[in-house]
Amino acid sequence: MSNAIDIPDSSDEEVCNIIGKAVVDLSITGQPVNKATLALKLLAMADQDNDEERILLYWIARKALNQPHRFASALY
Repeated sequence: MSNAIDIPDSSDEEVCNIIGKAVVDLSITGQPVNKATLALKLLAMADQDNDEERILLYWIARKALNQPHRFASALY
């Protein structure tokens, strides 16, 4: 079993975009941007989405925040 997060090649950019959108949304509302607030924002974004594939990307993004070394190895 691989230690890396299994991400389809086309999804890595989407995960980065999702994290970026969360950062922008937090900044616009004047909230601090840190690992905890990003994780909560991503969870809220996932709760508001009905697309199962995008919801999975939100969870992958949350995991990438908590384990960035594993996410980075999945990209290369």
